[in-house]
Amino acid sequence: MLTRTTPEDDDIVVREERRGGTLVYVLHTAPGADQYEFRRREEGIAQAVALAKREHVRAWLTDEGYDFVLLDDFRETNRSNSTLWRQLAR
Repeated sequence: MLTRTTPEDDDIVVREERRGGTLVYVLHTAPGADQYEFRRREEGIAQAVALAKREHVRAWLTDEGYDFVLLDDFRETNRSNSTLWRQLAR
């Protein structure tokens, strides 16, 4: 069985992009419109993971090229504790 490597509906996505020459991190719920903008990467990632945990969905990080990295998956009931999002926030 193949594992999907892109967000599904209701997953939380934080996207790194340049706006007006400034690097920002934009958070939204897939497939919706942008909801929050952060100046610091760790803020965007922390908020995405916290929201995904609360909503029991997955949290993703992407860039303007739309290469997705799974930060954490809160859909599973028996999952190991992932520290990927903490490593990426550094």
